[in-house]
Amino acid sequence: MAEMSQERGGPIPMTASGFEALTAELAELRARRPGMVAEVAAARSQGDLSENFAYHDARQNLGMLDGRIQTVENTLKRAQVVAETGVKGIVGIGSRVVVRDEFGESSYEIVGPTEGNMARGLISVASPLGSALVDRGAGDTVTFKTPSGERQATVVSVS
Repeated sequence: MAEMSQERGGPIPMTASGFEALTAELAELRARRPGMVAEVAAARSQGDLSENFAYHDARQNLGMLDGRIQTVENTLKRAQVVAETGVKGIVGIGSRVVVRDEFGESSYEIVGPTEGNMARGLISVASPLGSALVDRGAGDTVTFKTPSGERQATVVSVS
């Protein structure tokens, strides 16, 4: 797999579905912003700002929303949608992979570094297991580090 820059300003590899989900999140965040600005204005009108906790909460919430909007916008600007990487049967971004470890078999979709979500079965190429699986095929055993020590997993199938 070609080396992909993760340094500030470099392209961010991402699946098409991850790009669509991030675009939808940005639209939803932008739609919520006017209401939050109105909350700040309403709280500001309640008097002394030094003891106006509603105002400070509303400003903090707006600040967090603006920060998330900025993060999503920057990620989308740098996103490089990857339809499929590598050779068929070899793990890359967009691959579905079944692995077997001491806990049994698990199925994952390999995604870009900003898309990982283990609860949804999306494993990032930047994660320990994801990076160990890249460029591997069925039958390969990989070793990867976890907080509790090294673990191994065997690739059952790649599609």
